[in-house]
Amino acid sequence: GVLEARGAWLPSLNLNSTYANSSNERFDQSTGQLVSESYTAQLQTSYEVFTGGRKLAQWQGASASLRAAEARERGQRFATILETTQIFYEAAAAEELLVAARQRLERATRQQEFAETRRLIGTATRSDALRAELEKADAELAVLDAEEQLRTTRLALGRQVGRPGPVRPDAGALPEEAPVVPPVAVLVQRAEDNAPEAVAARAELDRARSEKREAWSQFVPSLRLTGSYDWFSFRWPPDEESWSLRLIASLPLYNGFVREATVARAEAERRTAEAEARDAVLAARAAVADAAGQIDTAARRVQIAARALELAREDLRVIEERYQLGAATILDLQTSQVALADADVGWVRARQDLGVAVAALEAELGEPLAG
Repeated sequence: GVLEARGAWLPSLNLNSTYANSSNERFDQSTGQLVSESYTAQLQTSYEVFTGGRKLAQWQGASASLRAAEARERGQRFATILETTQIFYEAAAAEELLVAARQRLERATRQQEFAETRRLIGTATRSDALRAELEKADAELAVLDAEEQLRTTRLALGRQVGRPGPVRPDAGALPEEAPVVPPVAVLVQRAEDNAPEAVAARAELDRARSEKREAWSQFVPSLRLTGSYDWFSFRWPPDEESWSLRLIASLPLYNGFVREATVARAEAERRTAEAEARDAVLAARAAVADAAGQIDTAARRVQIAARALELAREDLRVIEERYQLGAATILDLQTSQVALADADVGWVRARQDLGVAVAALEAELGEPLAG
């Protein structure tokens, strides 16, 4: 579109050539002979001298459309980054969840052996051994589920980045603390200025305004300058030459209200684009403020999950000692085991949510957080 608008400022240039042959001969006065062939050539140029601002409006409209397209392309790029980040952290979380599931299986195996030993020496019942065996079976199922999830997410990550087969994230990829986030007022201002949807909407408004100016230019006379240079002859090469130059003024006095309808439609599109631009700015402000809040919430969840994991580990250690001394039941032990497994999952998911929240804020801004 920009290329076409740029070309409108330049004159057009055409070269035409004709060869004709007919069964009806004609008399050539220059040679006094009858001829049936003729040759012509024409070099023609044309330039719109004055268009009432139409070419300028087309140029501005095309430039605005380009800005809108660039903004949307940038928005799509960060949307792809966000989608890839989500899959990446899902794969990283699946790997850590598999480690946690295997640790749960190791604990369940040790506790089953200990419960069976206590049953043999008479300090525990058969129910204790059965409950321990059931916990081991649940842990084995958890390992199978974690392995399946890990395989699925690695394959999905490979597809997302365009590689055949699974792709494994680096170890320790999940973040444990949030990056430095600027104040919400600063983020909101950045969103108003640079958020892809806001930039695209403002560019569309500029385009609509240009189209309205272009529509009004139909009420102004236009001037076109044309010129041509012609060659003609009954033999090759043509030797008869002529030229012409014309300045044409044009003003449609009445064309069935086409101009008026065009202006009305352009004004309606301008009002629509203005409302959409205003809404896009408000949406960008709200989305960025919400994304910043999500990061703060995710960071707090990471801290809480870390503390919960520490408490669950200590609780299981105490309960295991009490169970060995006969001061706790197998139900107490399994409750602590489940609590630790849940705390492991919570710790992984909290860090995963934090990483995705940061990527979501960058997607709304359309630029890196530190940019």
